[in-house]
Amino acid sequence: MKYKNNLKKLMEENNLSQYRLDKICGLCINTIRKIVNNPYHNTNLKSLSILAEVLDCSIKDLIEDDPEKIYYERTAEKYKENPLFHHNQVFSPENLNYLRNLLLQVGVSCKVSSYGRYKTASVKNEYELSSIQLDFNLRLLNINNRSILQVANFYVSVNQVLLNEAIIKDAFIKALEKYVLKLHINEIEFFIDQDFERKTDNYSNSQSELPADFCYTLGSDSNLFIQNNFERSPFSKFEDFQIIWKKTLSSSLTE
Repeated sequence: MKYKNNLKKLMEENNLSQYRLDKICGLCINTIRKIVNNPYHNTNLKSLSILAEVLDCSIKDLIEDDPEKIYYERTAEKYKENPLFHHNQVFSPENLNYLRNLLLQVGVSCKVSSYGRYKTASVKNEYELSSIQLDFNLRLLNINNRSILQVANFYVSVNQVLLNEAIIKDAFIKALEKYVLKLHINEIEFFIDQDFERKTDNYSNSQSELPADFCYTLGSDSNLFIQNNFERSPFSKFEDFQIIWKKTLSSSLTE
């Protein structure tokens, strides 16, 4: 099993230098230096036990074994010169967990997965029996020192026996704007299909043992965006099929 050691972080928290740690724990300075300088190299249990005792912590505090977090930290280190990684990258595990919590407050537990070197993410409902079925993609762009979060393939199907599709979509728009504001993204854009035919979600209906009427429209009422102070982009190449709604929140990545 691969893991990352947190020795450097714990030493900083305890104001310990490598030299001082060498004097109080019994491990040689070369061993300590190797552990600190190679955090992704697995350390033997005996050394971890000695360090945990000296630092008054558990071995679990000394290691990070979450593969998602480890992969992110290694990627962030590799691309640390990329502007998209300068402000606690938008699709980091910590920030995606914040997004999950926002969507849970709307009423749906979601799987949120990043890919493409943390430039994109997919969002889907976690449980088939949820009264809200959700599926959309997020893309993060950096254009002329401006960060833009794009929301594409915005699919929302709700059990209309219990919920109103327009109200739920409005809540998702507000949740995503909150996400953008917290992470200091300059602009958010929604790519919305121009298909307003009401369709039945037969699969979701078939899964429910209770009264259900799952329906959806791929398009979204313009008023949902207008009332949230979005503007219609004049630059959509496929305006007959898709509209871009955008909202500017700040002017540059450094704000």
